[in-house]
Amino acid sequence: MGMSFINWIGFVMLVLALILNELFLGMNAWYELNLGAIVVGIVYLVVGVSLSLWPNPQDQTA
Repeated sequence: MGMSFINWIGFVMLVLALILNELFLGMNAWYELNLGAIVVGIVYLVVGVSLSLWPNPQDQTA
């Protein structure tokens, strides 16, 4: 089971989200964010997880 380019994009998105989350938590900026920023963050994480779990069409293990 190999990782395709789409899987790597999702993995990089999740790592970037983790790094940005640590930066924002260090500055205590979450207390001043509005609901729109939270919704964008959740959508970003869902897209990242979806891309990292996207099935590879060249994988024939089924």
